[in-house]
Amino acid sequence: RTELINRGFIVSSLSDTVEQANKIFGAIQLALGVFGIFALVVAGIGLVNTMTISLLERTNEIGIMRAIGAAPRDIRHIFLVESIMIGFIGGVSGVILGIMVSEVLNTLFNVLAASLGGQSVRLFAYPLWFIGFIVLLSTMVGFLGGIWPAQRAASMSPLKALRYK
Repeated sequence: RTELINRGFIVSSLSDTVEQANKIFGAIQLALGVFGIFALVVAGIGLVNTMTISLLERTNEIGIMRAIGAAPRDIRHIFLVESIMIGFIGGVSGVILGIMVSEVLNTLFNVLAASLGGQSVRLFAYPLWFIGFIVLLSTMVGFLGGIWPAQRAASMSPLKALRYK
């Protein structure tokens, strides 16, 4: 190859094309990863907002629970479990939706390829470790997003909570 280039020939090979395609896919993966991080931050902020609104709507209930003997840690656990479940269900729903959309796109691409005389190809992969990572990460975002509202609910005075309107 080097000798042909030194002689003035233009040389290209399939490995060059594959290497360039891998660089392009790497850049696309990086861009999608950055978008994913932003989406997780926004989801976390939305979860904190949702749990704070839940706290405000249930202030009287918190006061009643505290008045009949619920410890602050019990209130904290209620809010944390709710936020963790929101994160977990959101992660599972996102994985299911992502798989469904990718299957539709894969089918459409293969129909187009078949109509143009090409071969069927699998565009998307779903490694189990990655699906587990996504669900675990969304669950952790749920946990982290619920810490502040849970702590706020746990530290609420029962008397003030009962008087809240």
